Amino acid sequence: METLVALANLKLEAVRYTRPNIRNYNRLEGSPRSRDFQRNLGMECHDPLWFLCRQWQFGEFQAEDAATASQANVLGTHTSPAEIKTGSRKKYPIDNTIPIETLVEQEVLSPTLQLRAQMGRHLIKLLKRKRIKRYAGILATDFPISRKIEADDKEGLFLSTALSNKIPDGFKIHKRMRSSAFRRWFEKHPDVRKKDHAALLECQREFRRWFRNLYQQPEERKGAWDPARLEYSFGLRSPHETKGVRRLVADQYPGGHLDWKDFDQETNPAGRVSAVLGKPESSVQTFIPTQLKFSGMPHPRLWQMEDSETNFGRIDSSPTSIMNILLAEYGLNYSNDWFVLPYELPVNTICRIEGILLKDVFGQYMFVKPAIKDPETNWQEFAMFHQTERDNATRDQSIFYLTPSIGQKLESEDIERINFVRDEMSNMVWAIEQVVASEAGNGRILKRNLPSIAEFTPVSETAKVRYILGNTVPDNWIPFVPVHKAVGAGQDPKEIRLQRARMPQSTAPRGKILNEVQPVYFLEEEEITKAGVIVSRRFQRTRWLNGKTLLWMGRRKKAGRGEGAANLSFDEIVDISQT
Repeated sequence: METLVALANLKLEAVRYTRPNIRNYNRLEGSPRSRDFQRNLGMECHDPLWFLCRQWQFGEFQAEDAATASQANVLGTHTSPAEIKTGSRKKYPIDNTIPIETLVEQEVLSPTLQLRAQMGRHLIKLLKRKRIKRYAGILATDFPISRKIEADDKEGLFLSTALSNKIPDGFKIHKRMRSSAFRRWFEKHPDVRKKDHAALLECQREFRRWFRNLYQQPEERKGAWDPARLEYSFGLRSPHETKGVRRLVADQYPGGHLDWKDFDQETNPAGRVSAVLGKPESSVQTFIPTQLKFSGMPHPRLWQMEDSETNFGRIDSSPTSIMNILLAEYGLNYSNDWFVLPYELPVNTICRIEGILLKDVFGQYMFVKPAIKDPETNWQEFAMFHQTERDNATRDQSIFYLTPSIGQKLESEDIERINFVRDEMSNMVWAIEQVVASEAGNGRILKRNLPSIAEFTPVSETAKVRYILGNTVPDNWIPFVPVHKAVGAGQDPKEIRLQRARMPQSTAPRGKILNEVQPVYFLEEEEITKAGVIVSRRFQRTRWLNGKTLLWMGRRKKAGRGEGAANLSFDEIVDISQT
């Protein structure tokens, strides 16, 4: 038998070198005479036999032993973050019943006149429902709404006149309810009957429950807003491996919508795991791979009618339009090489895919590792939906965080809006308070009024000029002057930051954003770009997955509209007639 096999091999070798055998193939490429590829890509043909030749030329008749994936088992490890750590090193647990935007952005409401009246009106409704409305007048007398209103707040003045001690101060009463002072008040009041004490206690419980469900507020003043950078800064802590701890940080969240791409991953310096955090859990999900499809995708076989939604012959690209060329190449050459697997995840879950076990139509199995674990392609570090590794970790940490973020929401008009602009001539930054909160509950536009200056009286009637030490700016222009930053060893002593200041004869800021840091307010200089920054506060309302309606006060940071000029001038001599 071995002799016969040897003779057969010798015969094949003899045929190999005696008969002509063409083993080199050339690639046929068209050479168009014009730059218009419309007709070339159309592949016009008037001979049906030519179709068969072109199919043979493109290898359509050549059988390939290439199996199709019929089943995929995806292995992943899941863990849920349970703690949020703000930039001020405060920690609090994550509440899965509300979206993460609400949890991060919510802040304590300012007790405006409108809020006090709204709470007082609802308390009267509860008293009426419990048939003890007779105590509404007593509450209005003992807890009147007394609020100092600025002269230019017209709507607040009108609301104050309309109330006129008719409604009790609901905010003040609510504050007493939290400390049990309200119960001591009605138990000792001579005009409150003892048999109504139980009804008043029930009103207290319903009143506090109503306010807690209406407005989302933090239990303590531990918000994630970073006043030095005018953005939210926080991090999520969750163990993902037994060898170390990785955490997700979002220290540049401007407000609005929070998604997975807003988080970066870094190594926890402390290397500790909190006891409230759970351990990673393994999950295996089985799917049938589906070929990726998109609008205008070319068919994988030639001479098949297409929908012509994408005209590849009309793609305009310049020598610098690399992305247009890559997109066209992907659509023409590699569009049918991708599959889609709908991997399901619960919200607020950090997932890491360990691998995919594929089964083809021939019954063979193939285990596909993540791209960053392949020893042949690890230098490329290709990953899609991957949290950026900020500290260039050597360990592979291809994780994805499915944020419990909201889809749609309603936003009110700006309750407060500040425009930070650079003034290169004055070498400072101006914080222009354009809108501040009104006592009526909405925002009011500030007028640009110059501070009052004492009238000038010349010393002599013959004087024709006067000396001006310096002019001023409107009251709503708050200056931030550059100062040297207190740096430590090894840092640049030339670094500066912006410090809140005050112009002579001007008033203090009226809004909450510029007043919440006392007594000295520093702002990082690099945060105010040449285009400027606009920071606003507004009410936001949405409906969560469980059908609950959420209402909270949040902030938003966005780019400004360019530089500004206050036209400051010093040491001037002007004509008296001009002043």
